[in-house]
Amino acid sequence: MINLDSRDEIRQIDSQNVLGSVEKLADQCEQAWREVSATPLPRQYSQARNIVVCGMGGSRFTPLAIRELFRDRISVPYDIVDGYHLPGYVNSDTLVILSSYSGTTEEVLVCAEEALKRKALITGITAGGKVAEFLSRHTLPGYIFVPRYNPCGQPRVGGGYMLMGHLGMLTKLGYVKVAKEEVAQAIEMTRKFTAQNAVKVTADKNFAKQVAEQLRDRHVFVITAEFLRGFGNGFANQINETAKLISDPRYIPELNHHLIEGLQRPESLNKNGLFLFVFSSLYSDPIKKRFTITKEVVEKQRLKTWWWELTGSGRLAQLLEAFTVSGFVTFYLALLYGTNPVEIPWVDYFKKRLAE
Repeated sequence: MINLDSRDEIRQIDSQNVLGSVEKLADQCEQAWREVSATPLPRQYSQARNIVVCGMGGSRFTPLAIRELFRDRISVPYDIVDGYHLPGYVNSDTLVILSSYSGTTEEVLVCAEEALKRKALITGITAGGKVAEFLSRHTLPGYIFVPRYNPCGQPRVGGGYMLMGHLGMLTKLGYVKVAKEEVAQAIEMTRKFTAQNAVKVTADKNFAKQVAEQLRDRHVFVITAEFLRGFGNGFANQINETAKLISDPRYIPELNHHLIEGLQRPESLNKNGLFLFVFSSLYSDPIKKRFTITKEVVEKQRLKTWWWELTGSGRLAQLLEAFTVSGFVTFYLALLYGTNPVEIPWVDYFKKRLAE
């Protein structure tokens, strides 16, 4: 079995340096926040009546995380499209944000053409590719970044660019109000949690390594609520792609109305199921109570649970704390299986078949 404390052993599996990307989340966030704040955007883009973000995978769960985090602060309706077509209401008063790290996402490119036909206010967040070409061809503004702090090149571990790219754009356009100090503090907290979960920190003091051991060979249910719902979706995505392990994001209070009755079968579930409760003291009081009771109900049905309580001083700090730790968790989990964390063979196969 691999020694998670050894960089030499890790390099034998992590040939494309996913670790280097995971360790640089704070730098990704800092670069994106600084650059998007300086990106020129037309005044009319601040006057949209609604916002639609088009994105898939890692370029979807990042704006989703921002939407859920600032749900009570975003000043206009904000929707996310994870398919080929825009909602019927999209028109010249809609701000459409094309969200694609790679710039090659098929669904996003189809939506881009629809947005153009409907005369929407179009912008984008991307590292290049056809999305950048589309913006350039039609003289449209956008945040096109050079991912200096994502050495492995995989979008899902370059999430800092998309997270802070979206937040920075919404803030610059006036749809969200967030203090620079709040952002700076959250990024500083990210550095703190990166250090606490680094390779050199042994498992007895390394929370991410402990969680990875718990998730091994489990069907993981990631339980979140309120402002962390977007993160829950992202964490499950990372578990799927990086560790090649089944995982489902579930949300309180919704799951209390059905899921807790579905845990009786199949019988194998109480052997391999695990509920990972991502708890925050910043949840509302009714949600806090539901978390406690839900954990009790799950354990009464003989399923394993793990309680993860975030400690950041504010909601943005806790979101970045969660993404920092989960990045290490899924990386370590992949290594425990001896799996190269960057490879996504079935996604690649699927895309190849689509292109035929």
